[in-house]
Amino acid sequence: MKCNVSKGLLMTALITGSVLWGGTSVFAEELQEYSLDPMLITAQRMETKDLETPAAVEVISKEKIENSGAGSAYEVLRNALGIMSSSQGPNGAAMGTMTSKIVIRGVDKGTLVMVDGVPMNQDGKYNLEDIPTDAIEKIEIVRGGGSVLYGSEATGGIVNIITKNSVRNSVKVSAGNYGRERYSVSVGAENFNAIATLENRGKTSNITTTTKNGMGGSTSYRHYDYKKGENKGVLWNYNINENVKFTHNYVESNNVMDVIDDTYLKSPYQRKEYNDHNNTFALAIDDKNGLTSNISYGTQERSYDLTSWKKTGAISSDIRSSWRKGKNTNINLQKVFDVNEKDKFLIGASFKREDLDVYNYKTRSMGSTPAKPERSGSYNRDIYSVYASYDWQMTDDDKLIMNLRETFVRNADGSNTNLETGVTTQTVQVNQSKFTPELQYIKNLTDDSTFYAKAGKSYRLPELTKLFGGSVNIPSVNLKPEHGVHYEMGYKLNENNRSWRIALFNYDVKDAIEIKEGAASTGNIVYDNTDIKNTGVELSLNVKHNDNWDTFWGVTYSNPQQKEFTTGGVPGKWIKYNNQFQFNMGVNYHADKFASALSANYIGMRTDGTSDTQDRLKPALYTDLHFSYAPEKNQKAFLHINNLFDRKDYTTSKGPNEKTFGYYTTGINFMVGYEYSF
Repeated sequence: MKCNVSKGLLMTALITGSVLWGGTSVFAEELQEYSLDPMLITAQRMETKDLETPAAVEVISKEKIENSGAGSAYEVLRNALGIMSSSQGPNGAAMGTMTSKIVIRGVDKGTLVMVDGVPMNQDGKYNLEDIPTDAIEKIEIVRGGGSVLYGSEATGGIVNIITKNSVRNSVKVSAGNYGRERYSVSVGAENFNAIATLENRGKTSNITTTTKNGMGGSTSYRHYDYKKGENKGVLWNYNINENVKFTHNYVESNNVMDVIDDTYLKSPYQRKEYNDHNNTFALAIDDKNGLTSNISYGTQERSYDLTSWKKTGAISSDIRSSWRKGKNTNINLQKVFDVNEKDKFLIGASFKREDLDVYNYKTRSMGSTPAKPERSGSYNRDIYSVYASYDWQMTDDDKLIMNLRETFVRNADGSNTNLETGVTTQTVQVNQSKFTPELQYIKNLTDDSTFYAKAGKSYRLPELTKLFGGSVNIPSVNLKPEHGVHYEMGYKLNENNRSWRIALFNYDVKDAIEIKEGAASTGNIVYDNTDIKNTGVELSLNVKHNDNWDTFWGVTYSNPQQKEFTTGGVPGKWIKYNNQFQFNMGVNYHADKFASALSANYIGMRTDGTSDTQDRLKPALYTDLHFSYAPEKNQKAFLHINNLFDRKDYTTSKGPNEKTFGYYTTGINFMVGYEYSF
């Protein structure tokens, strides 16, 4: 256990930290903000109330986020209804391209993540652990296909992280077991806010299951240890005027894992070091009269260095195994018109430019897997979209909404160069354009209850590395875009101090992009198109018991299935995958100087999607407990405990076997800290 804070790190904290929470009276006042019918903007691309929105939505307010004690957006979302989180690193830490993942309604690769309406997804990757909770005003979650209004990658749902426009001057320092430390500082002025963070992720042994390896006639057993990690970043914004806001977020992280082999006594078998550098620049314009625009440019640079040892302790190789840098440009412009006193018409257009450069070192042949040469690649794609939405208030109690989107894909090209021979191969252009409509209906049953129904299409474009090849992917230039049909109906009720929500949903996605064969360890993954489907029900209840207590309860049951690939002319059968059952709950208490929060998320009936066994994974239970005490108006002490029952749950949807690692949750861990506002 390592809880001491060095003077050097403390000085760094004072220079590079992140935003803190308020003091006694301010903190108590903020926590009492509670709404059964919150406002949101994501579901309809315009401001509406939850009760008037024909979709299953959840708004996680800054009060709930602060009271939970979560340190990043990933830690907030892992306990949300209808969501399954997945990661290889501790607490969502990214290991190069093995980033954390949020799965909504069983759609494995269908979550669009945005920050202030700007997409974070680059080649299907996003880093939720890069967004500190201190910077978050609220998180809006839309469950169900949202491709009509938001384009590709929203086949499962949307997460929109909305950042604060103003922060208080504050400093926070915390430390815990496993050698973890966090520091943060925030500075707020009239039009300028800056939030900086520094995190030492410590050291964790045995973060995976053990695999059996047989090479050269001998047998050994291997597992992963997390050796060290650091994450630091700065997020700042400047309100140029009341209509224009500029935001910049820069984060860099380093994570190191060792492969431990029981026959290597003087060194690890291998060391894997991952370095990420992420940059996002965004300009948001709002004329306060229905016209809004977002312009953004973002880069993601990821490298993976691999060091291998001999049993003597001597280094056998030290290489840059892979590297990639993605650059995305996004432009969106939309206008909302009041057609009359009741109807609204929205029209918009968007442009997205994707550029990706990749490199991978040569690999040796392994069994039937041929060697891969050292190579580099350069890929790009332009995506143009126009969309529209018409809200027709048919009667005082009935509304019909029609949404349309046309997407045009141009210049989808990629080239790969064999660095040993100098030969360059150019791929052919792939036609990926799509038209997606959606129809929504909502009826006011009473002043406090509504019924809604909707049907629409969704789509998702293949990632560039799946089309043109990556460090572990074989090019699959004939991949088709996913396209599906989604149906949903729901009932919403606010009564006294309770809010009830129930939703029934069904989707059928054709040409889903899944792994057909190969493995990451051998670098020969091949993607192809198949089908997935799911039918389920979600039920949630929020209760405000009194000024001090509120609770949340939610349950989800569904039946996600994937169709096996056709083999030898024989059509594949349907197999279950991901989880079928989820139960989550939260209890929040606050009074004067004291606040606490308990959350639990049970994931059951888990299947790893392996057709030959259809083995069930053991259920997972994620728990968090947070306490805070504010002795003075501008001071607060806190204690956060994660994994209360010290469980070793799998954090990924694929189950382990003798040759495949399963990743574990970190054992019971805590952070104790202090914050000061000035």
